[in-house]
Amino acid sequence: MQQIIEQALRFAAVRHDGQFRKGTNIPYVTHPVGVSMLLVEDRQPVPVIVAGLLHDLLEDTLTTSEELTERFGSEVTRLVLAVSEPEKHHSWEERKRMTIQRVSTLQYDEVALLVADKLHNLRSIRFDVESAGKQVWDRFNRPLRDQSWYYHELLHAFQPFAQTTTLIEAFETELNLLFYGVEEERSEKLEKLFGVIKYGFHEEEWFQETSTLCQTAYELNETMREGYRHGFMVNQPELDALSAQLREAGMWERLPLPTLQAIDELSYRMALKSDELVAWLE
Repeated sequence: MQQIIEQALRFAAVRHDGQFRKGTNIPYVTHPVGVSMLLVEDRQPVPVIVAGLLHDLLEDTLTTSEELTERFGSEVTRLVLAVSEPEKHHSWEERKRMTIQRVSTLQYDEVALLVADKLHNLRSIRFDVESAGKQVWDRFNRPLRDQSWYYHELLHAFQPFAQTTTLIEAFETELNLLFYGVEEERSEKLEKLFGVIKYGFHEEEWFQETSTLCQTAYELNETMREGYRHGFMVNQPELDALSAQLREAGMWERLPLPTLQAIDELSYRMALKSDELVAWLE
């Protein structure tokens, strides 16, 4: 191990001391260590591995960028700044949208660092869901529906960089395992979710699915049954736009409001683009 990696490991351990992963007693430092291991597997250069160990310091500790530069150099600081979210005064939605929009402006090594961070988060969530069940989602600032939207949108943003790091393929596999219960070919699971909209939710048909997919199907059914988005009031302008889009595609002249809401909800959760949505409904 190069000396600078050992120094970064010790520095991260001290600065993250007393912090834990959401809703657990697992020391937070296990996350940056996991991120750095993914970067080692991806054969990233030493500064990127060091940045993996330090990537959350600016967000979650009192460490400053000047201190990082003094201790680890400007290249490491550049990398950490590139993956640090905006200040906390922004809402969750604003911060996540800013992160998604920023991806296209990043350099290849910055993308690798960001993907490793999100990949390790996905993997940790999946392990927790498999051991503790769907209540794991209660640990987060936003529920399953919003977490699903965020990680699906990140996948779209990462795709143009797919040839620059093997981590993006691993990210997609992990996303599929968490939200669909499969490594690839999630189309069958999406078709089954659209079936809830078309034919209703029958609990016995979901017993063999992962708890996350089953929860998504149940909440989708609640969206239709209760006549409003699960946990959210109707966004009428959004529904009007969706209705117009479907009519333009020559599908249905008029859909019942609960059906429209369910289609809109599923398209949000899975970050389906307009052409993808129409293709699933044809």
